[in-house]
This record gives sequence, structure tokens and C-alpha cells, in this order.
Amino acid sequence: MKIRLLVVATIATAFVSIGAMAGMMPPFGSKNDVSYAKNLWQKMEAKGLNSTPSNLYVGGPPHGKVREVLESKIDGKRVIVKRNYRGKNITVKKVAANRAKYLKSVTVMQKRKGYDPADADWFWVKYTPNGAIMKNKKGMSLAGKVAKGKPIGCIACHSAAPGGNFVFRDSGKTSGLGATVFLK
Repeated sequence: MKIRLLVVATIATAFVSIGAMAGMMPPFGSKNDVSYAKNLWQKMEAKGLNSTPSNLYVGGPPHGKVREVLESKIDGKRVIVKRNYRGKNITVKKVAANRAKYLKSVTVMQKRKGYDPADADWFWVKYTPNGAIMKNKKGMSLAGKVAKGKPIGCIACHSAAPGGNFVFRDSGKTSGLGATVFLK
């Protein structure tokens, strides 16, 4: 009887510990998030989203002083790709002359029905120019619900977009920032 009670207590403690650990897991950077992000990059490559030039415009932090945005669908899901350019004395003209020299990151939002209803169901990822998933200062891969619940980061910033859809320039509406290129 004591052995059974000990086994039951041990199993119960293990489940509680696993549950607590799951609750402590960050909402981004998991193996599943990274795997999904790697697959997404391959599909972006196949679709030409990483090589099609778009309208360059002046932006600001955190993305970069010069940016370009493309939008398309991958597997029937809306995807927004933002190329972020930085560099000393950077200008739109300099970037247009040599995009590769100034490209520092590629940030992507992909709509995934049911993924994160509280935050408009967006999956977020930040890549290096060659498609590697970037990491934050703690070494966490920036893929998934990036910085969910934090005062800064993808979700916190984009939650301020008008219309509640987390997109600042939606459906080609430019707010004077240049047009988004839509790829079919």
C-alpha cells in the first residue's frame, strides 16, 4: 500500500512539475516555432519573396532606416515580408543601388488561423539576410509569438496598429510611406 501511494505521489509530482515547466516556457523560440520558420523561409524563397524588389521607403526603429514590404499568400495564409536596411549614412538611393550591402534582417508576419487569437493569429519571425533565424540577447530564437506579454517587441508594437489587425499599412494603404508590393 505504501509503495502504491509513493508511486502515485511521484507520478502526481511529475505531472505538476511538467505543467509548471510548460507554463514557464516562453511563447516563442520552441523547436516547433523554429521548424515552422525554417519551412516558411523555404516557401518564401520558392515564391520569390526574398528576391523580388519592392518600393523602398524611409522608416525607423526597430526595423531600420530604410525598408521595403512585400505581401503574398503561402499555403493560403497571408504573409507580410519586411526587409530592413541599415548602414552608415544610409539613404533610399544607396539601398536601391546595392540592396545586399545594407540588408540586415528580414521580419515576417504570417497569419495562422487559431494560432494566437488574442493577437490576431500572427506568427512572427526575424531572419538574417540568408534565412537563419535570429536570436535575442538571451539566445532565444525569434520565431513564434515573439515577446508575447512583454512591453516591447513584435506583438506589443504591432498591437498599436489601427484597426486591430496588427498591420500598420494594410491592403496597399500607404500612409505616405510607399506602396506594398503584392505577389500572387
